[in-house]
Amino acid sequence: MYTIDEAFEILSKTKLTTHKETVRNWVRKGVIQAEPLESRKKGYRISEEALEQFIKKRMPEGWEMYPKSVTGDAREVVKSEDVAPYHVEIDVEAIKEQGRIEMWHQVAGRWLWEGDFEISRRMVRNAVAHRRYSKEFEQLVWERCLKNSAPRKKPRVLYLVDAFLFEEERVPFHKGFDIKEDQIMQALIEHVRMNAKSGKYTNESSVNKFKI
Repeated sequence: MYTIDEAFEILSKTKLTTHKETVRNWVRKGVIQAEPLESRKKGYRISEEALEQFIKKRMPEGWEMYPKSVTGDAREVVKSEDVAPYHVEIDVEAIKEQGRIEMWHQVAGRWLWEGDFEISRRMVRNAVAHRRYSKEFEQLVWERCLKNSAPRKKPRVLYLVDAFLFEEERVPFHKGFDIKEDQIMQALIEHVRMNAKSGKYTNESSVNKFKI
């Protein structure tokens, strides 16, 4: 039987969450089956079987551990022998990243988010000013945020681990910043900039008013 802390350690290693409170919420909502102790205030116990079932439902389809003859990180991230035969040197980090992306999409597809991040006009203004982009570009970013969150009046993005959902795409946090607000906002404005540059927003009123 696992405590919340022990379950969090396991789930954080599988990249399913980076917040202990998320595990508590999953337990309270019954997403992870658990037994309360004498009272809920004293915590919960999660069986090994319940935690294993929870993880398996959220791992990418076809995910398999490498044979026992292979040791180290490679066993945790390679799907099958066809992906990386024994005699081939593998890029473990690249496989890990691909696994994380696939896992993210599968968990997000079940609408199991860690939380949501509300975006204000001030945040957009500060993020754009940091990059020294124009006021016109700031307006475009704000328009995209509003459209992404419609019909909500206050823009927001849903996030999971190290990426968020914006315009139906997975956008990784910007790793060049320490604070979550900066990680999200800087990644968001670069996402909008690249889409505008590629011509995705050709019908937007403000897209042609600035230079990219």
